[in-house]
Amino acid sequence: MDDVKIDRITADLEKKYNGDAEHDVQIVQEYCRSLPPCEESAKLIAALSKYASEKFPDAEVFKVSKIIDKAIESLEKEFNGDADHDVKVIQDYCHSLPKTEENFKVVMALGQYAAVKFPEAAEVKKSKAEFEKMNEEAGKLKKRIEDIQETIKSGDSDKAIEGLRALIDEAKLPEDSDKRFVSFSHPFEEVMFRASNKDTREVVRVSNLMEMLNLQLAGLLAESGKYEEAEEAIERVLFFNPVSAHARIERARFAMLRKDYDDAFERLQEAYPYIYTRQLLAIFYCMLAVVVENVDKNYKLAAAYAHISMVCSDNPLAHETLDRICKAHNVDSECPSAEEIRKLAGDADLPYGPNPDVCELAISAARQMKSSYPEIAKQLFAVAYDLTGQEALLKEIR
Repeated sequence: MDDVKIDRITADLEKKYNGDAEHDVQIVQEYCRSLPPCEESAKLIAALSKYASEKFPDAEVFKVSKIIDKAIESLEKEFNGDADHDVKVIQDYCHSLPKTEENFKVVMALGQYAAVKFPEAAEVKKSKAEFEKMNEEAGKLKKRIEDIQETIKSGDSDKAIEGLRALIDEAKLPEDSDKRFVSFSHPFEEVMFRASNKDTREVVRVSNLMEMLNLQLAGLLAESGKYEEAEEAIERVLFFNPVSAHARIERARFAMLRKDYDDAFERLQEAYPYIYTRQLLAIFYCMLAVVVENVDKNYKLAAAYAHISMVCSDNPLAHETLDRICKAHNVDSECPSAEEIRKLAGDADLPYGPNPDVCELAISAARQMKSSYPEIAKQLFAVAYDLTGQEALLKEIR
């Protein structure tokens, strides 16, 4: 590889650095991922990897690599040439490690090392067979879910409900009174759960498949007028994910489908403390506009909430809601000032903007995790930025 070419590339990359090792390594990695697959690219990637490891030795990726290299060097001294024995040496070492995010990466790497070095070992063959079986079962499950989605698109709700119920019955977890099974679709949901959880049982993370299937089932049941069964499905969602804003907003939507706007209002209030994305905030304020229109008859505030929904996410439903409210109740369609909206909401003792407690929790948790879990911290800072738009948070995300 031409050293002059490498120097020219690294000089260009260095213009994008900001002094944070994790950020700067990511710049190099993104450049490598952009290269076309060819022999020349492979050589270039190898050279840039060497350059990055020397320039950013404290970056997480290289720290873990060094730990893995040292572990392999130490373990190989205990090998005796018998594949089954040597794989057990690796397994015993992995089982002895404390459960941390860093050690998880070490264990995964050592597992790959063992699979390549000792393909004939009984444990390696067993693991490979189990992995292939899991892949086969995952493929079948994916196909069944895809078939259900096609059934929903075709409008056959009864068949889709039947298919979802069958999947849910098959996916049931074993009952264990000493464990609390939970699933989350985003790290911040786990932060919210940990902040409010009073349960002393062992917390066990599981796939969010049950949450996803029950959410979809609940929606289909509600749209078919089977509200009690829809509520039961939502209860199952909240069993696995007690902080699900999506589930709580769905509950409010079910109440609106029944034209029970008082109940919808109560359920929206229950959802508000858990909303951590602008997209869900947009749905929340659009629904709140309809509820305020029907419960408080405060049409000016209802229109203001439709405007807030559009600011959160420029969605067609908010536009339709605003147009309908303005025409039906002779309200000015122009967006009021922020001060006017804040006063209208304050006078009605209703929320305005994202929940400040949610923003504060996201930033506080991100700062605590920044040194030990930098990637998760970035996701939490991204939550706070998404809600507040504070430019100061951008440097924490990049």
